[in-house]
Amino acid sequence: MEQQKEEKNILNRSTINKEKNFLQLPVEKLDEYIALLKDFQQKSEVEAKFVEADLAQKKIEQLIKIKNKRKLLDVKAEQIEKKKELETNQKEELDKFNREMDKQFYDLNEHFQAMQNDLEEKHKKELMDLQPKLEEKYNSLTIKPSPELINLNKKLELYVQKKDYQNAHQTQIDIATLTKKEKEKFEKDKYKAFQKEIENLEKKQQNESKGLEQKIQSSYNNFKKRRALKVLELLLKYKNQFRDLENKQMNEINELENVVKGGILKQGKKVDYSNIVRKNNVKGSK
Repeated sequence: MEQQKEEKNILNRSTINKEKNFLQLPVEKLDEYIALLKDFQQKSEVEAKFVEADLAQKKIEQLIKIKNKRKLLDVKAEQIEKKKELETNQKEELDKFNREMDKQFYDLNEHFQAMQNDLEEKHKKELMDLQPKLEEKYNSLTIKPSPELINLNKKLELYVQKKDYQNAHQTQIDIATLTKKEKEKFEKDKYKAFQKEIENLEKKQQNESKGLEQKIQSSYNNFKKRRALKVLELLLKYKNQFRDLENKQMNEINELENVVKGGILKQGKKVDYSNIVRKNNVKGSK
């Protein structure tokens, strides 16, 4: 009794022509209505209630069209969610990748900073260690008289022996002047040599610092290249996934739209009840 009541309720429902009311129903509910109407249609056919059977058939066609549109709406909604899900996956993977790369860059930067600090300390220590060594080395050096100074000393001895005190005094002055000059030159040359060794060490250290800077810059450049290539790889990966998804969704929509435009999916052979009624009337007249 409940089923018959539901059948007639659906059959007589005037709002069936208002698609928006039925489009709000899930496909499963529409299938239930269609199944009820099919049962009603078969019973009416058996009982020769062809007007009611024909009405049921038309209502079934209407519900099938609505059902196809409902499927189309569901698929479109599902496709939107899939796109959002893919967009979320892309964002999450890129965010995770960027966090990992930022951490690697931070660690790399810390490592290189430590290397630069160690090299700076090493250079300071080298200079500190070299200073006393050079002082000891150059302080222990003694000046060697030049041949000219040696000759002057020999002349002085001869003048003294000859008691030529005037020339001896002049030679003595010449010796003092030359000695002072040679000592100044010796100190100057010693200082230059001292400074040269300092400069050589500093030049060597500058080359080491420059070499480390080049190594660091090269590592940064390689890191940036690897990061850029990985980002490009991820973007290309999702670009392909978006393209495949769009193609798949487009095919799904086209198929469903063709069904909606074409009307009804294959639901069995449509019965022409007017012919049945006419044949029955002919038989009855005989």
